[in-house]
Amino acid sequence: MRPRLLARALAVMIVGTLAASFAHAQNADLELRGGATPPSGTVVRCTAEGVVVVSSVTGETTIGWDRVRAVRGEHVEEADAYKDVADQAWRAVSRLARGDVPAAEPIFEELFVEYAGQRGPTSAAISGGLLRCRLARGAHTLAVGAWLAWLHASAGEQPAGLNIDHGLGALPLTDAATGLAPELPPIWLGLPAVRVFGQSPLRAERYGEREAALAQLYQHAALAESGRSQPLPRLTSTDPGVRLVWEVVAAQSRSEPERLAGRRAIEKRLRSEPAAWIDAWLRTALGRSLLHESDPDQQRRGVIELLRVRVVHQRDAPYLAGLALADAAVTMRALGDERVASLLRRELLDTFPSHPATTWEPISLWRPLETSRAAPSQLRRDPVESARNPASFLPPAIASGPHDTPDPSRSPHG
Repeated sequence: MRPRLLARALAVMIVGTLAASFAHAQNADLELRGGATPPSGTVVRCTAEGVVVVSSVTGETTIGWDRVRAVRGEHVEEADAYKDVADQAWRAVSRLARGDVPAAEPIFEELFVEYAGQRGPTSAAISGGLLRCRLARGAHTLAVGAWLAWLHASAGEQPAGLNIDHGLGALPLTDAATGLAPELPPIWLGLPAVRVFGQSPLRAERYGEREAALAQLYQHAALAESGRSQPLPRLTSTDPGVRLVWEVVAAQSRSEPERLAGRRAIEKRLRSEPAAWIDAWLRTALGRSLLHESDPDQQRRGVIELLRVRVVHQRDAPYLAGLALADAAVTMRALGDERVASLLRRELLDTFPSHPATTWEPISLWRPLETSRAAPSQLRRDPVESARNPASFLPPAIASGPHDTPDPSRSPHG
C-alpha cells in the first residue's frame, strides 16, 4: 500500500507544479478582447501588425491589434503608439460580427489606406473585414482589391476572428485550397462599374506574382464584357487558383481558340464532381461560352447550362444564379422566343429583385420586341451580340440620347 500512496502523492505534486507553471506561463502583460485567454509566453515587442509573444512551446506568435485590449509591463509605451489602430480595428470587427456592415465598412476603409500591402494578422483582419463588407452589399468590383490585399496579408490563411459566419452568407471568406473567394467569380455583366473596374489600376504587383496574375485575369474579363477585345494573358502559373480563374475567363472569350481551350478544361473539371461553388463557376462559364457560338443549337445548349445554375445553385451562388437567368432571357429573346424570354426576365425580377442584372440595360430597358427598331438581318447574323447591345431594343430617340444610369456605387458591381 505504501508504494501506491507514495505514487499518488507524487502525482498530486506533479499536477500541482504543472498547474502553477501553467498559471505562471499565462501572459500577465497581455489582455485580449472579449475575455479571451492570451497565449502563454513573453511579450517581446509591439509592431504595426500586433503584439509579438515568444514561448518555448509555440515559438513566436503575433496577436493582431483587433484582438488586443491592453499591454502592460515594459512594452506599454510601444503599445500606446497603436492604441488608436487597436480601438478602430476592434470596433470595425465587432460591428461586422453583429452584421452592421454600414457602420463597419467606413472604419475598415480608413484603416485599409494604411494597411493595404502589408502582411500580418492586423492587415489580414482589415482587408478581410473590408472584403466581407463589400461582398455583403454586393460591391463585387470593389471587393476584388480587398480580396487581393487579403491574400497577400494572410499568406492564404484565414485571419483569426473572421473565419466565422457573421450572418452574411454561409460560404467561407475564401477557399483554403485555392485562395479564391467563392462569392467573387471572374464573371461580369456590362455595367458602368465593370467598365470602370476594367480600366482602373489595381497595383496588385505589390502583393506578389499570384495576386498580379489574378488581378490581370479579373480585369481582362471585365474589359471583354465591356466590349474591349484583347489577347488573353498566357497561363504560366501552376497555382491552382490562377489556373481555375484562367479557365473560367478563357471559356467566356470571344476568340474561338481561347474559348475552346477554356471549355475543354472546364468540361474535364466537371467530370471530377467539384465543390458546389466551383461547379457554379464552371457551369456559368460553360453556358456563357456556348452563347458565343454562331450555331443557335449551341446557344440553346448554353441556355440549358445557365438554367441548371439557376436551379441547382440558387442558394449557394445567388449572384451567378441571377446572372444566368439574365443571360438566358436575353439570349432566348435574340433567338426569337419572346414568350420564354419574358418569363425568364420576370423570374429574375421576382426572385432576385436587388441583383445587378436587374439594372443591366438589356433587362432594365426591355420593351416588347415587335416595337424594336433592330434590323432582323442583324439579329440573324449575331443574335447574342445584338441582344446584349441595349441599343438594339430601343427607339432611336432613346438609344442615342442620355438616360438614367443606376448608381454604380450601390449596385452589386459597385
